[in-house]
Amino acid sequence: MSIVHRPSDETLAAFAAGQLDEGLAVVVACHIEADRQSRQRLRELEAVQGALLEAEEPVAMASGPRDTSTAAQAAPVSVAAGPTLEAGMPQVLRPYGLGPWRPIGIRIAMRRVDVPGADARVFMLRAGPGIALPHHKHSGFEWTTILAGAYEHEYGRYAAGDFDEADSEHDHTPRVDPVEGCTCIVAMTGNVLLQGWLGRLLQPLVRF
Repeated sequence: MSIVHRPSDETLAAFAAGQLDEGLAVVVACHIEADRQSRQRLRELEAVQGALLEAEEPVAMASGPRDTSTAAQAAPVSVAAGPTLEAGMPQVLRPYGLGPWRPIGIRIAMRRVDVPGADARVFMLRAGPGIALPHHKHSGFEWTTILAGAYEHEYGRYAAGDFDEADSEHDHTPRVDPVEGCTCIVAMTGNVLLQGWLGRLLQPLVRF
């Protein structure tokens, strides 16, 4: 596996600090599981954050009940014991419920990933060889880790293990590999905004 595209240092630092929405963090974790270089960079960022914490003056803890909601938000994604996943699925998904594959178009299927409490919507997409997805942009984030196969768009080619970090500044027209097809996991905030006259016509039908 030759991985080319990785999360930004800003994203990895937020992941290391437990500051990402859990839906976004799950997709980052799928990439990290596949990529040794990102795992190494994550350890370096964790070491820097640890050194900064040690350099700070200690602060007395306030008395009273602990704010467990804050602790939960800061907890990093971890692999917990759970049911055996089907072949090819990242092990970090073991704690989460996976829905059935459902067709959403010709040779395109989607399955939900249940991440309780997440703001981002998490799902997998599976597209057959040569499928061209509509030209679109987003009103929020669209973070993708490729699980198998590949696709390409205006910003490059993304194959197994690659991380595609798109936001509202990106618009693209993904084209699935003509031989391998593509399976990926996506975390999305905001909405898909289809472009062009056909996109505007189809927009009311888009529900991710």
